[in-house]
Amino acid sequence: SGFHSAALAAGLVPQAGKEAVEGSYRAQIQVNKGGAFSGSVDVDGHFRAAEPQNHRWDYGIGIQLTNGQELVCWVEPHPASSTGQVAKMLEKLAWLKSKLETPAFRKLKVMTHAPGHTGSPYYWLRTVSGECRISANSREARLLALNGLRMPTQHLRLP
Repeated sequence: SGFHSAALAAGLVPQAGKEAVEGSYRAQIQVNKGGAFSGSVDVDGHFRAAEPQNHRWDYGIGIQLTNGQELVCWVEPHPASSTGQVAKMLEKLAWLKSKLETPAFRKLKVMTHAPGHTGSPYYWLRTVSGECRISANSREARLLALNGLRMPTQHLRLP
């Protein structure tokens, strides 16, 4: 698949379907009707040893649309139990966006910003522990929107 070759070009290890995503999160991530998972990568796991101090993004997930187009959605499982989590998420997002600007990630960047995306390709998967403290009309919600990060949600439908 295009996702597979783009992931390899970035030096990442692509896995089938949602296999790169930690098992406890897989059921929370679904694909919209007619789409299919074309692969996934554990970005955090790949860069953990080389960049232990950085706030790293967790997963990239390839989605094959019915028209044959392939997209990449970026998913970060993280608690939303306090508004302070927003700053951590924005650091992770800035890290990911800087990776997407590197030559190795060029193909993944193209698939991230492909025309088939509706809304932002960056998803905050709210982990099940604790409730969501970030309200839709808050300053934090505006910060997320300004940076292109979707509001935290417990169940994702990609893309």
